[in-house]
Amino acid sequence: MTTFAADDPDKVAFAGILPAAPKPYVIGNGQGEKSLVFDQLFEILVSGDETDDQYGAWTMKARQGDRIPAHTHLRTHEFFYVVDGEISVWMDDQAEYHTKTTLTTGDFAFVPANIVHAFKIENTTTVFGAGTAGFERFFHAIGQKTDLDQPQGVYVPDFSIMRAAGEKYATVFMPEFRFRD
Repeated sequence: MTTFAADDPDKVAFAGILPAAPKPYVIGNGQGEKSLVFDQLFEILVSGDETDDQYGAWTMKARQGDRIPAHTHLRTHEFFYVVDGEISVWMDDQAEYHTKTTLTTGDFAFVPANIVHAFKIENTTTVFGAGTAGFERFFHAIGQKTDLDQPQGVYVPDFSIMRAAGEKYATVFMPEFRFRD
């Protein structure tokens, strides 16, 4: 398991929002740790700090947009549960499994570690996601801290930021990868 120090810069900007320890808490709608990544608003609801490094959970809100770059997480399993809206998800194990599925409200997708994947928001959508502990901070490392309640604008990180976040959170960007649509 990967743990990150209390002074990790991907946590510091958000100090005090989540309790940073496994104790009970409640946060209201829109009160989590928020970052804008491309045109998507990510809000961390619980991190590895609160779950003894077991998992992290977040929401992602976005309007219709372009497909995000193909990528794989080397250590992180994650899932998508569509709370409201429509999102297309591409997954490829680079062997036998190749799929593009459009998920709508109530649908679920599981993406194990080492599966190349990408997604595209088809219309205004809210997704609940969770993954292996520590990974949730990836959204802070690659994104821009914000107080927005709804996604607006676009934040495109420099490739050097994407690369550094990928190295830290074991994520490999694969812009040359071609899915079998």
